[in-house]
Amino acid sequence: MPRLAFVVLILASVLPARGSAVERTGPVVLELFTSQGCSACPPADALLGMLGAREGIIALAFHVPYWDHMGWRDPFALPVSAQRQRAYARSLKQRSIYTPQLVVQGAAETIGHDRAAVERLIAAAPQIATISVRVVDRTPLVVALQIPPIEPPLIEAQLWVAAYLGHQVVYVANGENAGHTLQHAFVVRWAVPMARVNAAPADLTLALPEAEHADGIVVLLHRQRQGPLLAAGRVVLR
Repeated sequence: MPRLAFVVLILASVLPARGSAVERTGPVVLELFTSQGCSACPPADALLGMLGAREGIIALAFHVPYWDHMGWRDPFALPVSAQRQRAYARSLKQRSIYTPQLVVQGAAETIGHDRAAVERLIAAAPQIATISVRVVDRTPLVVALQIPPIEPPLIEAQLWVAAYLGHQVVYVANGENAGHTLQHAFVVRWAVPMARVNAAPADLTLALPEAEHADGIVVLLHRQRQGPLLAAGRVVLR
């Protein structure tokens, strides 16, 4: 009987108190797929800018080009944005893609301007690890990454790198948002799957000359075929 009591005391000491919050140590990554040619997107752009200012949030706005035929060519649209969105559609078993779509932690999605739904996904976001990102050289830009241990152990993962601009203001002359001045934040201007990672912890050094004029760099470690995120990190350049 004394031995049983001892075990119960030890278990009680390591379990969190009922009702207490579990502290999050890794980031929550928000990826908004948006377009200046989409009339439903400006509220989502504004929400992303607000959420991205929070501690522990990494926000990215991927502007897609498939609205460009509607009378306005989005100057921030990139083919890779639509490619990345389609890969998420396959991973999340969706039949189609749309804007504004917000993907949280690479694991769940919702309409980008639905704040209540977005907040629920942030609160329920699976824990991921933090990648340390350090600038080694500015010209050309070179960064050093430290990927921590990942559980369960990696078999093969894909590392993406994205370079973004901070606050941007654009007047839209035509299309669905004609006559409006739009505010954007965390606008991706370059993104690429950079490397395959077969083990963690790992140290990597990446030369990123394409990102020299960016305001920040984000690195995203995915399960195979752009599945849920395993780890992420960011470095602000200016």
